[in-house]
Amino acid sequence: MDSPELQHIFSTNLKNARNRAHISQLKLAEKADLSVGYICDLENERRWGTPETFARLANALDISAYELLLPTSATISKEALSQQKTVTKLQTALHDAVNKAITDTLVQVLATN
Repeated sequence: MDSPELQHIFSTNLKNARNRAHISQLKLAEKADLSVGYICDLENERRWGTPETFARLANALDISAYELLLPTSATISKEALSQQKTVTKLQTALHDAVNKAITDTLVQVLATN
């Protein structure tokens, strides 16, 4: 993952977390002791925060700081989301195949006893 993609994830997560908390940029700025212009720049990918900034924002939003950097379906590209869905389908198919093989083997073993 490159820096612009990570910044996009951070900015989107920050805005989404603020909206979930039902607070304005001004209120978040006050709670985090930052300027409203800085919050606006962070949400619009014009500036990056520092680890201290992440901690202040997370504390003000009552979330863990790492949540601001976690990719979600709202922050990853359609191509990456499609790949993720494909991987999930493959994992499900593999899980089902393994369960079927185990069940078939157990049935055979029990039938011979």
